[in-house]
Amino acid sequence: MDGAAVEQLVGLSRKPTMIGDYLVRPNDWVVEDPAALVKAGPLAQVLNVWSLGAVRDYVAANRDALDLSKVLVHIVSPFVVNVLASIEARSRSREHYVKASVGDMTDGFLGRFMSLEDFVVGVQVRFADADDRKRVLALLSNVKNEKVQTALDDGVTQTVTVRAGVALVSEVAVPNPVLLCPYRTFRDVLQPSSLFVLRVNQGKAGGLPEAGLFEADGGAWRLTAIERVKAWLNDALPATVAVLA
Repeated sequence: MDGAAVEQLVGLSRKPTMIGDYLVRPNDWVVEDPAALVKAGPLAQVLNVWSLGAVRDYVAANRDALDLSKVLVHIVSPFVVNVLASIEARSRSREHYVKASVGDMTDGFLGRFMSLEDFVVGVQVRFADADDRKRVLALLSNVKNEKVQTALDDGVTQTVTVRAGVALVSEVAVPNPVLLCPYRTFRDVLQPSSLFVLRVNQGKAGGLPEAGLFEADGGAWRLTAIERVKAWLNDALPATVAVLA
């Protein structure tokens, strides 16, 4: 073999060469995966819904022609449920189809003192009519601001007596902690009850006392809520759809 032929063979060995699915560059000692050089396509826009029923309807209709055996429903928290695809082979990411979310009605209400009027209204609006709610309302609705003025005037001497204070119209026995059922997860499921400490604090001078509720279950209600959401979804969705809690 002459020198020119050897030179040509050496040159060929130094050119980038495909070995299987990989591109080998002998001169740079670099191995590249051509698939990694291809950018992933656009992802679907997430649909925002506000109930578990909407998740069920989306999966049942399947207008996007999804492979339901690869769909994952992830219960992120008592407030958020996501419908996701399987991991994409090239980008190693998951496409996000649907996000169901719900507000916590106790957000900003617990863990602080407030006026009796705000407290009574908040308990009626944010808590289901169950457990100890009626007794809590009965106790606080029997608090009144008492202010009595008595005047005695015989034309010579005038006497005025003023009495001011807070009084209970009647005594109502309420255990502490109290068991209440707030609206804190999807309305599609039964709301979990949990324990709260009810405290009454001295209000502003001359006014009614203030009341507050403080969580006393260490967040155990979250596990109960997630399990109820999972049970609901397992019953409502096809068996091929994986539900992760």
